[in-house]
Amino acid sequence: MVTWLAKTVLTDEDKRALKGIALELLEIRKLVLELAETLVKLSDKELMKILNASENDLKELQVENYKETLEKQVDIAEKEFLR
Repeated sequence: MVTWLAKTVLTDEDKRALKGIALELLEIRKLVLELAETLVKLSDKELMKILNASENDLKELQVENYKETLEKQVDIAEKEFLR
């Protein structure tokens, strides 16, 4: 057979689809790595002990809201940028 002589031609649509798949694979890889990191942290008994101990602070709202913390960081960064 001479099928190995056949040349594959990809259309622009094929190329876009392959690029999309490649980008999705990169995102999936990133998510899997994040999941693995999370599982490692969840299996750390000392870390879980610390997190459980801090639960009372969360209930008493002694820990800043994540959004508030980000807003403060953005404000600080903007002030430094405008100097």
